[in-house]
Amino acid sequence: MTLPFDIASIEHFMLVFIRISAALAVLPVFRHRSVPATVKACLAIAMALLITPALPQPTVPISGTIWDYARLGMAETVCGLLMGFAGQFIFYSVEVCGRIIGLQSGLSIVSTIDPNSEQQSDVLTQIYEMLAILVFLSLDGHLMMLSALRASFDTVGIGGLSLDGKLAEWSIIQAGEMLARGIQLAAPMMVTLFLTDVALGILTRVAPTMNVFVLGFPLKVGITLMFTALTTSTVAAIFSEQYAESARELPMFIKLLAG
Repeated sequence: MTLPFDIASIEHFMLVFIRISAALAVLPVFRHRSVPATVKACLAIAMALLITPALPQPTVPISGTIWDYARLGMAETVCGLLMGFAGQFIFYSVEVCGRIIGLQSGLSIVSTIDPNSEQQSDVLTQIYEMLAILVFLSLDGHLMMLSALRASFDTVGIGGLSLDGKLAEWSIIQAGEMLARGIQLAAPMMVTLFLTDVALGILTRVAPTMNVFVLGFPLKVGITLMFTALTTSTVAAIFSEQYAESARELPMFIKLLAG
């Protein structure tokens, strides 16, 4: 009795599955602990079943030994992880924005455990991250990430990962842009809090006996919360523009993975 598939097809499917599952482990939204691991595993299997038949079989390297196949598996794991981290760059800017505002307003003194990242994070950072996720989902960003993951198999074939200096150069440029985007998101609140500090400084000169530190902390917290609510739509609009720009750069990153 002959099976409807051979060993080469199973190897092909497993390599596709490894890349998809590694990417889903770190892609935006999918990496959160709120998404069960069983859901991500089922999604990875479903995508691998749909993608594998569409890929040309002759382009898949047929491994001769277990070591060769393990090397291909590690290469696909690295490829998936790199794609996931590239998609996370836009969310790192939101984290930078929240931490800058939290440090300037004094809210960073109180930190809580973020259940998604299992790390300490201030309240504003979590609020901005939730806002970014909502905007990301409203723009079908999760579908775009899955589409880019599918397109990566056309550009970077199985075992075709190439790591060179251009990839490191791209990462450095994106790190600089991430910081600039975070400052751009935080700019309205940074200006507001700066003017508040200037007003408190003038008040200190006018009334030297007044305890500005006791007055300033609750005042800055109140102004931060109020202006955060007022500038939510502005921050969401800026993030959507930054996301569109980041989405245009993703195909270039996939080409860099192919060397």
